[in-house]
Amino acid sequence: MLIRFTQEEQQYLLEVAMGRKKPSLLITGGTVLNVYTGCLERKDIALAGRRIAYIGDLGQSGLDIDHTVEKLDLTGYVLVPGYIEPHAHPTQVYNPFTFVEKISTLGTTTVINDNLFFFSMWDLDEIFHLLEQLDQYPVKQFWWTRLDSQNYLVEEKKELFSLERVKEHLAHPLVVQAGELTDWPPLLAGDSNMLKWIYTTKRLGKRVEGHSPGASYRTLSRLAAAGVTADHESISVDEVWNRLQLGYMTTLRHSSIRPDLPTLIKGLLQKERVPWHRLMLTTDGATPLYFKEGFQDYVIRLTIEHGCDPIHAYQMVTINPANYYRLDEHIGGLAPGRLADINVLASLQEPTPVMVIAEGEMVAKGGVLTRSWNRMDWSKYRRTKWGSDWRLQECDLPLPPVRNHLAPTIEMINVVITKLSEEPLDVEEGWIKWRTEDDRLLVYLIDPAGKWISSAVLKGFGRGIDGLASSYNGSHDLLVIGRNRNAMVRAANHILEQGGGITWVQDGEIVFHLPLPINGYLSMDSVDQLIEQLEPFMNRLRAFGYAFSDPIYTFLFLSSTHLPQVRLTADGLLRVKEKKIVYPSIKRT
Repeated sequence: MLIRFTQEEQQYLLEVAMGRKKPSLLITGGTVLNVYTGCLERKDIALAGRRIAYIGDLGQSGLDIDHTVEKLDLTGYVLVPGYIEPHAHPTQVYNPFTFVEKISTLGTTTVINDNLFFFSMWDLDEIFHLLEQLDQYPVKQFWWTRLDSQNYLVEEKKELFSLERVKEHLAHPLVVQAGELTDWPPLLAGDSNMLKWIYTTKRLGKRVEGHSPGASYRTLSRLAAAGVTADHESISVDEVWNRLQLGYMTTLRHSSIRPDLPTLIKGLLQKERVPWHRLMLTTDGATPLYFKEGFQDYVIRLTIEHGCDPIHAYQMVTINPANYYRLDEHIGGLAPGRLADINVLASLQEPTPVMVIAEGEMVAKGGVLTRSWNRMDWSKYRRTKWGSDWRLQECDLPLPPVRNHLAPTIEMINVVITKLSEEPLDVEEGWIKWRTEDDRLLVYLIDPAGKWISSAVLKGFGRGIDGLASSYNGSHDLLVIGRNRNAMVRAANHILEQGGGITWVQDGEIVFHLPLPINGYLSMDSVDQLIEQLEPFMNRLRAFGYAFSDPIYTFLFLSSTHLPQVRLTADGLLRVKEKKIVYPSIKRT
């Protein structure tokens, strides 16, 4: 069952509504946002456990109410439904448990999550156990099933995206969609597995989300014909409008790397008629530092500040995603039978809640959790390639391959997009003679067991960095950046010894280390603790010339092969569009 609802709950709900049993809680005095009608109304709410039994004037309710019924007087406050994040990545260094603890304090009570990290690392039984553990939280986490890896798959990894394995994940009751389709050309080309997965998704009554940045009207039309029903990649109002015209549920994004929302809202407000009911809002993978501003509450605030009617802003994070994912009989609005997910606001212009009620339980007040939740025991899931005894030696780090005295260079256009160029290197005594203001470094992607090494020059990341290594990256390998061979080796080996993390060695000292003990990818610290650790790291990187929004995304995307133009892989430097290795990796025995 998609949302837990027992026969006992149903019986109690009816008994309270009929006045045969007492409510579990009365919420009085508040002004309620009715997202179904778009009206603000002075109403009281009676709860029957996790659900709403009645909303309206208590004097006309017929409820069994006396002094023994617990009451919560919210006179002067505005009550809105719990927020829904329709496109979340719950593994942005934090893990799904710490993620949900943070977002609950900010009013988000339902998220639709990416499954990619777990799908590419764990057995299905382990994944399903995780989903069921998270389903015990009052903040609801639903999932999507990836149909492509976002990585250049070597042979031993191809079975991860086998036809049957994907179909089994799709069938899980907590999975609500397939996607996001980052590698959609095979679908349009008629790939048999893709077509079977889409057909299975439709048969199961679930959605298909696209990922089509810059796609033309014709391409979007073809994807819609193939079964895609939503997309979150619009970066201009024309792209939003194309999707709306073609029947897409269209998600407006304001993320760590694509802060597009102000432009999109301003553009939409120039239109004569806007189908606000076909729009949703997303943070699309907020990194820890994003949370300094908030989460969906921050996105709502920006939407209102840039001219959108507040009613539409709240509908885009409540009833609209609930309707789209066919969950509206349970969530998305404040009405009888729905789960009591309620954000208590000082005003409609202040979307960060002063109190959060999730499934009838007060979970946060003043931005602080009011209850503790059991966290996952991750120890049984730490069988990972980060347990290797292999250690990197200075002789293992080669200079990048040179052709006609030119070395392959990955130029960072922004935090996401790269291009390939070739530049001369001044080599002296077997190593590069760096100029003081050179904005180039070396970059390596290394198998944690030492089986292969891919290398290139990296331009535009920063200047003068000795050695920076990360096990957090798109391919789950060892990413090493720097200009000092000894420092790079030391940073890499520190991560191997610690079982994962991000380490920076500068001037002979470890100046930063973030442990990532969960498969070398995720932290066990709270989001607030991660902010405290990552903010000084970010400031130090900026002092060394890092000019982009967030290095976490740089680490992630340097080996993520769904983005243009060139990426590091186990087989070497890949030109993405042609899926061609242009500089092979060095294989080791």
